Amino acid sequence: MGPQKEEKTAKGDRTRRRILETATALMAEKGPDAVSMREISARLHITKPVLYYYFKDKDALIRAAFEEGTKHFRELYSEMNRPGLTLERKLERLFSEHLEFIRRYPDMPKCSLKMMASPPGGVLSSLSRDLKLRNRKALRELFAKERFSGHAAEDLLQMVRAVLAYFIMEASENGLSALDSGLPGRLARLICAGARRAKALLFLLLLPALAGQARSAVMTLGDAVDLAMRNNVAVIDAEKDRLIYKEKIREYWGGVYPQLSAGAQYTRNIETPYFFIGGSKIPAGLNNAYAASLNLQQVLWAGGKVNTGIRMAGLYSDSSAEQLRAAQNLVRKSVTQLYYSVLLSSAMAGIQEETLDLSRQHLDTIRAQFKQGLASDLEVMRQEVEVSNNEPAVTQNRNYYEEGLLTLKKLLGLDTDDDVSLSGAMNCGAAPGRPLAELYRLALENRPENRLAALQERLAAENVALERSGHYPYLSAFASRQFQAQDDNGLPTAAERSWSMSAGVSLNLPLFSGGSVSSRVQQAELALEKSDADLKDEERGIRIDVKKAWMDLTEASQRLASQATAVDTARKTLSATELRFKSGLAGQLDLNDATLALNKAQTLYSQAAYDVCSAGAELDWAIGR
Repeated sequence: MGPQKEEKTAKGDRTRRRILETATALMAEKGPDAVSMREISARLHITKPVLYYYFKDKDALIRAAFEEGTKHFRELYSEMNRPGLTLERKLERLFSEHLEFIRRYPDMPKCSLKMMASPPGGVLSSLSRDLKLRNRKALRELFAKERFSGHAAEDLLQMVRAVLAYFIMEASENGLSALDSGLPGRLARLICAGARRAKALLFLLLLPALAGQARSAVMTLGDAVDLAMRNNVAVIDAEKDRLIYKEKIREYWGGVYPQLSAGAQYTRNIETPYFFIGGSKIPAGLNNAYAASLNLQQVLWAGGKVNTGIRMAGLYSDSSAEQLRAAQNLVRKSVTQLYYSVLLSSAMAGIQEETLDLSRQHLDTIRAQFKQGLASDLEVMRQEVEVSNNEPAVTQNRNYYEEGLLTLKKLLGLDTDDDVSLSGAMNCGAAPGRPLAELYRLALENRPENRLAALQERLAAENVALERSGHYPYLSAFASRQFQAQDDNGLPTAAERSWSMSAGVSLNLPLFSGGSVSSRVQQAELALEKSDADLKDEERGIRIDVKKAWMDLTEASQRLASQATAVDTARKTLSATELRFKSGLAGQLDLNDATLALNKAQTLYSQAAYDVCSAGAELDWAIGR
């Protein structure tokens, strides 16, 4: 290898190292999701094409920065495996190094929490899982030489992990000052000298702090949906309706059981009552009269009214459950689409910031050429205008993001001042993998609106039977136990008291009601016809919802695939145009056109990514998932 090539390689290594150091610092400060490639290139004063030369995308940069940041701990574990170190010394060294790492990177705890809260399947989740497995393996190898008995080694491993997690949580909430420098030594002595009970006690003391800190301000899509399910008024009201109709079932069942009642009465005759027989005036009753009764009544047959009422109550309960599902599905769709809408606003703001940054970099290049006599003052002013034109778009898109976040907070029942950041990306599935006919079948089976319409039809049919029962006799059985007593001076004696008992069957046969029963039956039959038509219309509407969402998702997926290629091509075109411009082979107009083309390609790509996510949420809702 010649000297020139060696010098070029060394320069490239230095540039790569500078990129990793800058990326690590920014990610520790803001969290990986909040740092853009544009921001890293601006901090380093290099163009984004240069950044993409060393790292093909942000995920590759995050992985490389992560590996660089954790290299220190791999070296630490190797050093701690040296013979001669006691377990207490190993643990103290381990805890001290973690505190020192947090001291060097004070924003790293927040970054770690964001990684823990990142959605499954993403690069951050993958890195967090790999680090967890790697640390667990290293600790097991470290403790394997201590010859623990039973589960003691595994218990110690869990305690060490709990302490390290506690450091992150406490530093994130209260700052590093909450963790004094003597804490590693004290914890190491306590773990080594304490019995199993002491370890368990320490774990229990740490666990509430860990559980409390798990509620991070970073919100995944799943967190947002869960929060909306708890706080949304429509869902809460639907749940209350479901509970009301469950009680309705118990109410109607009350008509099946016997009705038992008791009554008592005392009468004081202030003036003696009389009755007349054949013109003779005869006194009736004494000064004090007592009466009591115990009555039992049981419906024997009511034309099917009782059983119909029970069935209808059950149908109402099922309907309220479907209404709850419908409300939950609608809220889930609304939250999902709004969540991705906020992510879209964030992506748009990033695109505009990148465009502004590129225009500023190009302005610096043109100013340098002007000083060398290679560009005119007109070209400098033209580029200054280009920078000024790009600045309002950045402010506008940032405002769109904040407004979208406020709307999402309102939907989730959060306060406007709550500190919330979204952890996710618009990486949704592509076109639907199932044929349209199968989606129709799933929708008709699962959509709560369709099931609700079917239940309404059954309710209308039961209501016809209920109204027809008005034409039928009403048969009931009754029994009564009665007590009567009278006395002039107070409580009656045995001779002045009497008991009686009766039982029988009562039949009530409706003969004429002025046509009101027939009218109610006719109304119920018309309502049944209407509910049947509503069910068919609901099925047609569901098919339309499914096909529209299917078409939108298919189209957006095709557009996304096309725009991914367009972004890559536009980025390469801009990089080539920048090189040609610096060499004098391209003009300022070519440079601005290439920048604008990249902006447009990125904008269309982000919009397509959002459309895929939104259409996917719409399709999930359309098929009742």
